[in-house]
Amino acid sequence: MSTAPNPFAGMKGTPSSLISATGRLKIAVIGKPKSGKSTFAATARKPIRYYDFDDRPEALEGKDGLFVLSRPTMLDVETDLSIIKANKIKGVPIPATVVFDSVTYMNRAMEEEIFRQDKSLYRLIRVGNSTSMKIRNSWDTINGIQRYMEYLIAEFSPLMDVIFVYHEKAEKDYAESTPTQTAYTDQLTIDPQYLSKSLSLFNEVYRISVDGNKKYTVECRPTWSMNTSTSLLLDNTEEPDILRMIQKHEEKRAALALKA
Repeated sequence: MSTAPNPFAGMKGTPSSLISATGRLKIAVIGKPKSGKSTFAATARKPIRYYDFDDRPEALEGKDGLFVLSRPTMLDVETDLSIIKANKIKGVPIPATVVFDSVTYMNRAMEEEIFRQDKSLYRLIRVGNSTSMKIRNSWDTINGIQRYMEYLIAEFSPLMDVIFVYHEKAEKDYAESTPTQTAYTDQLTIDPQYLSKSLSLFNEVYRISVDGNKKYTVECRPTWSMNTSTSLLLDNTEEPDILRMIQKHEEKRAALALKA
């Protein structure tokens, strides 16, 4: 019995039938301050390596399966990445998830690392009598931070689930803004806005919010204000529980397979 020739013979790749939407998760969590972002991220697959750039470890009290490092430097992150890669090769258990919370403050850590490598990229401004602040000199630092984000996602995501937590803000309209007055669109974006392109690297982009009755809701699909998205079989909104969301997807996928 003859079979059709393989049109992909000799090419690298994976048949789509073998790809799982939950095999590895790349998640962006977006929300206002105090909207439950950290608690939501802590519901991911465990154990979790948790980078607390906001220096709010108390918000994680009582959360099981987290190994938290507050106020990490990017050298701390790079060291962990090397350890995780080596452990994976040796067959030593590694974290199931890594969380970067939040990108707003991780942005400063990436900036500091770039300044450490190239002192020409910043200038010092005196604050008070004895303190100086580093101020970036050019757009090169922002370009470096954008590439740093791409690098982190590319390096960690083959190893484990990755979650990046972002603060939301009103989207600046660069075309309509002037040097003296800032104009805004009717959309929401992330802080800092120049990292908004990084959202295209995530399959799961969730926005979490809380109402006056302290009900937390996760938006999983596009709304008029933000292009949230999901590859999972989820409703437009879900309760903030990543493990339950994974289970819901897998149950729906199994049901569809039975009907096929």
